[in-house]
Amino acid sequence: MLSLRKLFFDPAPPTEEQLTRGRRCLIAEGAVAGVLYSIGTGNFMTGYLGQMGASVSFCALMAMIPQAGCILQFFSPLLFERLHHRKLAIWSLCVVFRFSLSLTFLLPARMGPQAEGMAFVLYTLAFAAAGAVTPGLQHMTIGLAPPEARGRFFAAKDIVANCVNSGCTLVLGRLLDAWIAAGHAAAGYSAVGAVCLALAALDAALLAATRENPVAFTSRMRLREVLHLLRDATFRPMLLYSVLGGAFGGFATPFLTVYQMRVLGLSHTFLTTVGVVSAVAGMAGSWLLGRWADRTNWRRVIRAAAACSLSCTLGWALVQPAWAPWLAPVLMVASAGCAGGAATASLNLQYACSPPSGKTAYIGTTAALASMVACASAAVATAVQPLLALPLGNGSIRVLFVLAAVGGFANLAVNGRRLPAVK
Repeated sequence: MLSLRKLFFDPAPPTEEQLTRGRRCLIAEGAVAGVLYSIGTGNFMTGYLGQMGASVSFCALMAMIPQAGCILQFFSPLLFERLHHRKLAIWSLCVVFRFSLSLTFLLPARMGPQAEGMAFVLYTLAFAAAGAVTPGLQHMTIGLAPPEARGRFFAAKDIVANCVNSGCTLVLGRLLDAWIAAGHAAAGYSAVGAVCLALAALDAALLAATRENPVAFTSRMRLREVLHLLRDATFRPMLLYSVLGGAFGGFATPFLTVYQMRVLGLSHTFLTTVGVVSAVAGMAGSWLLGRWADRTNWRRVIRAAAACSLSCTLGWALVQPAWAPWLAPVLMVASAGCAGGAATASLNLQYACSPPSGKTAYIGTTAALASMVACASAAVATAVQPLLALPLGNGSIRVLFVLAAVGGFANLAVNGRRLPAVK
């Protein structure tokens, strides 16, 4: 009991050595969590659902669930803002997330006619926990980052995560394609699930070993106070930009992986091999954008990364199956080069613009509103795509890519230039 109390509720303030060790554990934990997330939301999950016989619309529905889970970020800050020691709550939610995601690859395939329903339930439970824990985990990470070098810390974290993620997914992708070619697809996806279970256990151990930097207790925020804070003139441009970005992104995101595999005919091996190159581009992009932000401000990073990402979204609308082997890698590498820097820039800009108290509420509520709108737009896209497919066939997904890109560029032009120029 004493050891558990010391592990999660240590009353002594952390030493610099403990904080340094905690940063290292958090970097390693982020790498393991990144592998689990990539397996659970990328081509592995799409292939697994296809092996079960799921339709394109069901695959898109499953792809919406991570966004839908993020809606809980609207409420979870109200819990985290009441806690001085948050580590136990964060650890518990992460355990539910990782293990439920792992079981999604293991249980549904054995349920017969109830396979899709079981997959839906487990996947929803996983990303409900993920959405609830994200604000607290992000605040915990930022609280451990060295204040004078946050950009370099997050760049190093992204570099390690990309290296581990690319190596693991490349090996798993090649093994899975070999199983599929030998006619043992079900066994291959079960092996993926077993790997996910092992990674989930490792992730739980690393997160438990991370020394938390407890936050000072200020006040018990209520929901109406959070909504009042979000009307602040300094923070409003960031909120509007994030919400509209989520709205337009929701048109394309649920369909990208299924488009790559079913329309363009790209294999697990191809996608994971290109993923290695993309990881290198992601590491370079995170490092360069992080150092650039330390010298200038986060707004410039957001605008440059968003312009690149939206160009890639538009590019997917132009890809034909015959062009995919050479054009798809360009789009994937370019997207990866700016993705990490954009996410880090957005998080740090929100952190800088929020008041000393209620930072978790700011970050979580903004993400929840953006996800809520993204989920709604994805639901519309999922309903419209089968109707567009009747006259357009595969062109229906390309139309969604065009809509997402055009709307995103409009948001960047109007609201992107209003973002505060802060470090």
